[in-house]
Amino acid sequence: MTVASAPYGVLGPLARPLALGLLRLSTEGRPPREDALALIRFALDQGIRLLDTADSYALDDKDFHYGEALVRDALAGWEGPRDEVRVITKAGLARPKGRWVPNGRRDHLRKSIEGSLKALGVDRLFMVLLHANDPKTPLEESLGALAELQREGKIEHLGLANTTIPEVRQAERHFPVRAIQNELSVMSRSSAADGMVELARRMGIPFLAHRPLGGHAKTANLLKNRAVKPIAARHKVTPHEAALAALLDLGPPVIPVIGATKRASVESSLRAFAVPWGDKDRAELASKITFAATPEARAATEPPVTPEGLRPLVAGEGPGDQPEVVVMMGIQGAGKTSEVDRYLDRGYARLNRDLLGGDLEGLTTKLRDLLASGTRRVILDNTYPTRASRYGVIRAAHAHGVPVRCRHLATPIDEAYANVVLRILGRYGELLGPDELKELGKSDPNLPPPPAMARWAATFEAPHVDEGFSVVEELPFARRVDPSYCGKGLLLDVDGTLRRTKSGELFPRDPDDVELLPGRREVLRRYVGDGYKLFFVSNQSGVASGKLSAGAAEAAFQRTIDLLDLPIAEVAYCPHPAFPVGCFCRKPMPGLGVALIERHGLAREQMIMVGDMESDRDFARALGVKYVGAEVFFAGGAA
Repeated sequence: MTVASAPYGVLGPLARPLALGLLRLSTEGRPPREDALALIRFALDQGIRLLDTADSYALDDKDFHYGEALVRDALAGWEGPRDEVRVITKAGLARPKGRWVPNGRRDHLRKSIEGSLKALGVDRLFMVLLHANDPKTPLEESLGALAELQREGKIEHLGLANTTIPEVRQAERHFPVRAIQNELSVMSRSSAADGMVELARRMGIPFLAHRPLGGHAKTANLLKNRAVKPIAARHKVTPHEAALAALLDLGPPVIPVIGATKRASVESSLRAFAVPWGDKDRAELASKITFAATPEARAATEPPVTPEGLRPLVAGEGPGDQPEVVVMMGIQGAGKTSEVDRYLDRGYARLNRDLLGGDLEGLTTKLRDLLASGTRRVILDNTYPTRASRYGVIRAAHAHGVPVRCRHLATPIDEAYANVVLRILGRYGELLGPDELKELGKSDPNLPPPPAMARWAATFEAPHVDEGFSVVEELPFARRVDPSYCGKGLLLDVDGTLRRTKSGELFPRDPDDVELLPGRREVLRRYVGDGYKLFFVSNQSGVASGKLSAGAAEAAFQRTIDLLDLPIAEVAYCPHPAFPVGCFCRKPMPGLGVALIERHGLAREQMIMVGDMESDRDFARALGVKYVGAEVFFAGGAA
């Protein structure tokens, strides 16, 4: 097989469009260092000029940048033309205790790039790929951080790995995308079907195909692969060589990234260039598999352009009778339903993943079907936290000449927590524990657990007209207050605020171990005289851990009440695990406070939370009530 030299974007013409990946030379099971260096130099001697590594190619965080240091030392001891070698590295993963964990935070990326410069012994990195999208960090933050490092001269070219078309388009807002690296092989062709290879071709940038033989754990599967076995037999090569030849036959922009640890593996990969691949091979392969993109995927690779002639939209109008797609977005519990009802009353079709099931891609397909069938007014109400999650909807609407309106419910997360708690109380009459939330969530999709809401807030990217929206409307949150709720409430943390143990333990396991802290009764009596109801609000994770029974916790509460000799309107406590927080009743979640407000008709402006920990302060903020530290409050400084 002959592959003509051709430019691969900034990589230039490559006589051998093949990259040596250093993953297996750097991670668990890696060969001795000198053997790894010898293998890299051997690959270079054979004409391979691309080395693919990453800051995280190491055993763990303590071994970070091992793969990059291998590259530096291999090049330092190689006598060939080093100026021809292109080193591609990656950033965006951490290796705590050997695990692979995405970390796209700005400070992590900056630290990683500084470490890569030092490990590779250069003043500027030739190319850096964002290794993965961190679900806990807005992609905008990660992209912005890399763009900033590029402007500072630390990086020449930037690209993305393990990515999608919407993410590439989003990255283009920050920097020119010069390479894409995704998995591609005869056994894993999704990157071809979903348009990623075609996108790279249209952009004129290299597509670095990692796991070109299916990955180390699956390479043996090629020995029985129906697509390549007969071709391999005809050309008297191994199925592995035939599989690699199939990728090389795709031509630019595809560059396989091989993960060899032995010289024989490099030699085998190079033999793929000599396979006389012809029309018969292509036809036989095509009868079983295809590397072609679907028509929808090909359309998605076209540059995102807002069509001319769209009906102009005006902020604040509607719902109306003219064509439009409305994206109603906001955090879970933002209050989207009441807004959606206004549109449904005017005859808009509704698409909601909770109601229809499936994923956002499937919802986009349903939108295309509706628009194609002549439905011209549609409302979608999902959370849509990122630009990538909104990309498909906007493109689908524009393809049918329909403008898109974004209505963003800018509900703060604390208010959203409170809304979900009210939903739980209304449906089930009481707060739910983590296991109950998980089980009920299978049939009730409107019960997101706190971690899911926190993840949304962490990854949220504010909507903007440059995404293709004709107009973006931000709707501020305003809580409706029942005018009959006018009661005064004093919310009291217990351990460390009202009481301590005689034994010195953190919390009492026996009522006889309880003693009041000085001055508590006298101060609280004054508040009772001013019309305040007293409430205990306490975390008791010892119940969940088995260190304390529910009966013992409640007996200790009763002993505290007896010692205070004051009326306590209700004892509210969370018996669930301290970590991870999976319920709405553990402070700083506002669940206990919301439940007390509802049961006792309390007014937030007439409430005070008294505690001694940061979680107490955050609980008060989440609930929207005044906070006073215990030391100040019982010293008489609460007025």
